[in-house]
Amino acid sequence: MRDILDRLEVLNESTGLAGRKPGDTFKGDDNVLTFNSIKFYPESGKLTPEELNLNLANTDNVVWQNSRTPRTGGFAIVEFDSENGPVLIGRFLEQIKTNFTDNYVPNTFVIDGITYKYGGKSAEKAQAGLTPQDLLTDKIDLSSNDILTQLAESLGTKNVMYEVAYRIGNGEPLPLSFTAPTDISFSAFRDYFCEILQPIALQRGQYTGNAGEAAEIFLGGSFDGTVISFDNTKTAGLSDSIMTAEDGRSVKISTKGGKGATASAKNLIDSVEELSQTKDGRKILDKYSDVIEMLREVQSRGQAGAPLYLGVKYDIISENDAEEIKNLKNEGPIDLNAIENVGLSDNLVNLALSRSTDNPGKVSLYYHLMAAVAHKAAIEVNDKTDFSDAAAEILNNGALVQVYTKARQGKDTWTLDEFNTVYPGKSIKGVYFSAGKTYYSTGIKGNFTFKIDKGSGKPKDDEVVNTPLPTEKEFVKGAEKISKGRVNTGFDKPDIPVGNVGRKKR
Repeated sequence: MRDILDRLEVLNESTGLAGRKPGDTFKGDDNVLTFNSIKFYPESGKLTPEELNLNLANTDNVVWQNSRTPRTGGFAIVEFDSENGPVLIGRFLEQIKTNFTDNYVPNTFVIDGITYKYGGKSAEKAQAGLTPQDLLTDKIDLSSNDILTQLAESLGTKNVMYEVAYRIGNGEPLPLSFTAPTDISFSAFRDYFCEILQPIALQRGQYTGNAGEAAEIFLGGSFDGTVISFDNTKTAGLSDSIMTAEDGRSVKISTKGGKGATASAKNLIDSVEELSQTKDGRKILDKYSDVIEMLREVQSRGQAGAPLYLGVKYDIISENDAEEIKNLKNEGPIDLNAIENVGLSDNLVNLALSRSTDNPGKVSLYYHLMAAVAHKAAIEVNDKTDFSDAAAEILNNGALVQVYTKARQGKDTWTLDEFNTVYPGKSIKGVYFSAGKTYYSTGIKGNFTFKIDKGSGKPKDDEVVNTPLPTEKEFVKGAEKISKGRVNTGFDKPDIPVGNVGRKKR
């Protein structure tokens, strides 16, 4: 049985390369590759043969895992880190699906005759312990010297990572080379520790790109003289750090691959207020005035009023239905199977029955109907308005700078090449209204939130669907099929690489 459970776990985790995270490892013989990123061309849809040829023009260093066919309409490029530098593999696809992780690229691939397989996440000791939360006791309103003092205490002054931070803090120009540490992974340095280095580098002017434009607009000059905060209560999920001037104005810093997944109405309202201070910003706000009005209403009406407001606005419920729901707040639980006896409108009865719940025999109609309306309202906003594009443009043009760490990994030496900055930001591809983490049949845990798409595509509906667990008999039957190889997992076997397309020597 343990063997069967292990195989079930493997099947569940085998989401393909589109589901991998920076730092995941792949092993082939004695070689180890570390996953960096995956990109799809186009971002969604299908290319014509002519467009495909243009997109393939600069892929000489890619090791292709299958052959192009007449049905090919796109491709994926996957970048790994190795001791000898970046390694690229590619896979042709018929088309690129909108939801990022629906584009399946196998976890197994071949390079120079060596088969690489997913080896799991990098060792915990290699990935953990390098974030601001790990290394800094004080995280709010810090100077560069404050940060260096804390790193000296948490790492020790002889630690290679401290040496790098000290050199950045002293304004040493990039690129900056240093001895490769033996106890951490390259991706941990690049993706975690550099979150600490980036704002220091911005203060010292050690960056490329146009972050200076954001500093001019929102700080009245430069990043010099700001204080740095890494605390979640200040960064609010959309960024990894925030730089604040003496007069209280600030710019948020978002690291490549930042982990912010949700945002609140306040995040967007804050960005609206930022943009209202500039001429170009006001043009964006005028363009999306309807969305901003709706957003302000959601914020002002609060967690109990927002779903009812949106429900009426998008014809999910009537004004009378909204009043009926309000009147249910102090009513006791009922059996959902007897809802016809409560005296609700036909529309509310249908809404209540359309939503599943863990305990249908004891349901609070107030919370149950509020959740039903909230989830349907989120779908309406996402599918029938330009909220996603509007919110993304507002956030990207607000006081948010995207910072990309460019670094190289050698066997004995690592090099930090540059911190490349982008403003207006491009990291937020879309913003989606969500009721999934706040509106439940058993209670309300906050107002609507917004899921941020940073390249993975539109999030799937996160409302919990209550599916009954399989019986013991059903489980055993399913396990037998797996053990005998009768289950179609949907995972295709990797094709044999095309001839004569290996990597060029660097």
